[in-house]
Amino acid sequence: MTLDISLRQRAIPDGSMRYFAWLYTPEQHRDAFAALLLLESELRDTAFVPHDVAHIRLQWWRDEIEHLNNGKAQHPATQVLQAAKQTSADYSMLERLILCCAQDIAHSTYESDSELRQYFSNYGTLAMAAASLLNDSPNAQVMEAAQKLGAFVREVETLRDLKLDVHHGYLYLPLNEMDQLNVDYETLASSNWSATFTEWLVDRCKSILQIHKALMQALLDDEKAQLRPLIVLASLHARLLELLISNTDNFKQRAELSTLKKTWTAWKAARNF
Repeated sequence: MTLDISLRQRAIPDGSMRYFAWLYTPEQHRDAFAALLLLESELRDTAFVPHDVAHIRLQWWRDEIEHLNNGKAQHPATQVLQAAKQTSADYSMLERLILCCAQDIAHSTYESDSELRQYFSNYGTLAMAAASLLNDSPNAQVMEAAQKLGAFVREVETLRDLKLDVHHGYLYLPLNEMDQLNVDYETLASSNWSATFTEWLVDRCKSILQIHKALMQALLDDEKAQLRPLIVLASLHARLLELLISNTDNFKQRAELSTLKKTWTAWKAARNF
């Protein structure tokens, strides 16, 4: 079963980082991979509709994930995923993605870094579902790496979109550390960031990037091959993180990689093992 071209375009707009990840996905899995990204896009959009409508949509998607797991999918994306379930694909973990969507709708904040890491970890289950779709019976190490790659991608997105998210009432930074830095929503919404906060933000990015590099170094070539599209996506986000670190003004706008940088970074990541 194939995904309609218009829906695929919604999931993976041409030239986007997700498009390059899709480009390096084995052809037989491309429709299902795009369907997963479409599911994510639908859930992400749910957080930006009026509150009452958001809860109705969230409940519909919660039911739809259950339908998918029971072989009764209704949405075009989940129908494609259902058709691909002849592999060892496991979609039960997507319930944790629903939890992330519920937290976004509620404009949840995170008191500590450990609470925030749990949100990113739950979001990483999308990548775990992708890993189970791309491979027959991936081992525990591959699945754990997939989750970490997915969590990394989401965390970089929140750093890139920091100011935009704050404008919409979302904050993905630990509140206890913000209090120590004397940083509040009003400060983040302005352009008057203190040197101390900016330095903290850069150090945080460097730490996240270092952890990601350690993960990549620890993976065997065979494991990397099983995770190729996810590694391409994570490598593009690592490059974006480097862009944020190199110029702190990029935190105050939605920084983007050039098409040339995306093309080169994706190719290098896909071929570098």
